[in-house]
Amino acid sequence: MKKIRQCVIDITRKYGCSEPSELCEKMGIIIVDHELPEHINGFTVSMEGIPFIVLNSSLPYYERRVTMAHELGHIVLHHSTNSIRLSLNTSFCVNKLEREADCFAAYLLLEAERSELEGLESVTADDISNLTHIPRSMIENAFFG
Repeated sequence: MKKIRQCVIDITRKYGCSEPSELCEKMGIIIVDHELPEHINGFTVSMEGIPFIVLNSSLPYYERRVTMAHELGHIVLHHSTNSIRLSLNTSFCVNKLEREADCFAAYLLLEAERSELEGLESVTADDISNLTHIPRSMIENAFFG
């Protein structure tokens, strides 16, 4: 996971931002909102070398942001792999690529929400999740997985 953390640091320094939508724009990744089945939050696809993130148009703001960060993780970490992000509400068995994309998303979103955590002496995974709207499972995967 240290490699993934360094990858996030490198990208945020290179592009001067850590907000997923802004990063995607600066990286030339096209975001498409589309009506998808309820259990699919989003997926990545590349057409003629152009990366796309397709997001379920019914996602609320924070789920959309988390899914975008997760899919961005797939693009950055798994260049040649198209992936589908399944809903966190399924009993889907998360594989290595999904765990890595979740870890990338957690690090990226924590970077974007750094100001929310500054000044706190100690925080739990629940505190971080409540303050940043990052799912607890992603935080645990990034720091304890």
